Amino acid sequence: MRLRTVVFGTVGLLATGVAASLVFAPTAAGESLVAVFGSVAPTTALLAGSLTVGLCAVLAGWLGGLLGGGSPTAFDVAIDSPPEDVTATESRLFAADIDAAIDDAVAGDDEAMDTVTERLAAAATTAYAVGSSVSQASAHQAVRAGTWTDDAVAAALLSPTEPQSLLARLRLWLDPESERRRRIRRTVDAIERVSGGGR
Repeated sequence: MRLRTVVFGTVGLLATGVAASLVFAPTAAGESLVAVFGSVAPTTALLAGSLTVGLCAVLAGWLGGLLGGGSPTAFDVAIDSPPEDVTATESRLFAADIDAAIDDAVAGDDEAMDTVTERLAAAATTAYAVGSSVSQASAHQAVRAGTWTDDAVAAALLSPTEPQSLLARLRLWLDPESERRRRIRRTVDAIERVSGGGR
């Protein structure tokens, strides 16, 4: 048993005993307390009480420092490593970089759009290779030729030779951000279908 537990347990028992005597035998206990403290001036009693509280605080701090080198308590462990650490993480979210690139691409950043189309082309190549049981080289050629999907919008976005339709180009002129986002969304959906995720 730790010394700190013994000390504070003893103080607690004494305080409980005094309180119990005042509750169950108020007359006898009251007379005893009056006999002991009746001649003490209120200022002295207040000073003595304050001194006692201060000494207890110092003793608690000293015992805490003296015994702090022991094994950590459950409370100490909870403070150092709270339960929410199991689910919380400071690591970067997966695909956060591509999300930022998509936002920039939709806003009109050509370099970001190149990054997005490269990533989507790589994903489409892998999905088509797996879904169609062909080699990576054949899948890469299919993506470049625009034959990997039936979606003309997705095919044109990833193919350097397949142009977007006249309607898609008109949409890009009227509302460029919405059209860029639509093309990216259609391509992502096409990749999911080719890989079997849309079935």
